[in-house]
Amino acid sequence: MNTIFGIINALLTLLVLAIFVRALLSWFYPVGKDPWTKLLVDITEPILAPIRNVLARIMPIPMDFSPIVAWLLIVLLQNLLSRAYYGG
Repeated sequence: MNTIFGIINALLTLLVLAIFVRALLSWFYPVGKDPWTKLLVDITEPILAPIRNVLARIMPIPMDFSPIVAWLLIVLLQNLLSRAYYGG
């Protein structure tokens, strides 16, 4: 069970890192135009698109806050899993 928890936690951490890199790159570089950034989009878009759609309905502003919301949700999920695993 320890191994499964570790793998899930590591994958969630990598997902947070991928979202952060994609958001940072989007400020300076056209994301999705080359194979590496396309991979980032392919990994992160299934998480960001639903959040983006909900945020567009709640607050229709031109800024994309979906990476921040995704990060918060993933960190919350990691904390919940950690508490469930370690019993806290």
